[in-house]
Amino acid sequence: MILEHEIPEGSKLHFGLSARLKRKVENLSVSLFYKNGFEEIVSPTFVYQEHQKSFLNRNVIHLSSENNHQISMRNDSTIDVIRIITKRLGRSTTQKKWFYIQPVFSYPTIEYNQIGAECLDEKEYDSIIKLGVTIFKELEIKPILQITNARIAKKCAKETGLSYDYFFKLNIEKLQTIDFIYKLLQVSNADVLKSIMYECPKFLHEELEYLIYLCKCDYDNVLCSPFLPVPVDYYDDLFFRMFLNNFIFLSGGISFVDNVKSCGFGIYTDNVVYHLLKQKSNIKEV
Repeated sequence: MILEHEIPEGSKLHFGLSARLKRKVENLSVSLFYKNGFEEIVSPTFVYQEHQKSFLNRNVIHLSSENNHQISMRNDSTIDVIRIITKRLGRSTTQKKWFYIQPVFSYPTIEYNQIGAECLDEKEYDSIIKLGVTIFKELEIKPILQITNARIAKKCAKETGLSYDYFFKLNIEKLQTIDFIYKLLQVSNADVLKSIMYECPKFLHEELEYLIYLCKCDYDNVLCSPFLPVPVDYYDDLFFRMFLNNFIFLSGGISFVDNVKSCGFGIYTDNVVYHLLKQKSNIKEV
């Protein structure tokens, strides 16, 4: 028996203060997006299965259309937004900067509220990082900004014969058996990486130099991580995330979807709201 007060596991409910904080985060983000030349897009909740590639290895909610076409509920906004802008809107717009505020869904009943930004010019990645930092600065949250170059792990796997799965799952026991990889696993900032870079094989020098360059952003709390696991296949270059107390607030980078290079990020709205609620609770307790 399902009780009247129950909701499906994984579904999100915001009310009262929680809903107010959620709207605060969204309104602040919208204001900053417009100031930085972005326009809004709301992509369909239902998409044709062949258009919604499951890079995330999470379960997709499958449905059938009236013509028996395979339909899924949106499980990745980056893929859908880039596809619609480049394929459907095409020449009808020259706008390159877009933002969205919408949930994504995964099987069986899990939803994730997200605020995202996509720019169809990968060279804008620096301004994209700054925009993410600014949003959290305005919210008076100072998470750690962790940065990697996704090509480092792929080149190490190819040249050493180690399974890429070890890097994807960050299997320390397997990875630390190789001396230079062990040293790279200890890296926490760009200066340390610079000091050991030439102790690494030549095939990595260019990629390590690139990571050092990427970490030169105007933020105090930067963590340089050569082997930060990249959760989705379309991030094949810069990948970054912002987190605090084991909660990821934002992730993004330079993506390659349908032969289009772009850069952007997604904010995990529910995690941010949960953090703000805890802050409010701690203030009341003092």
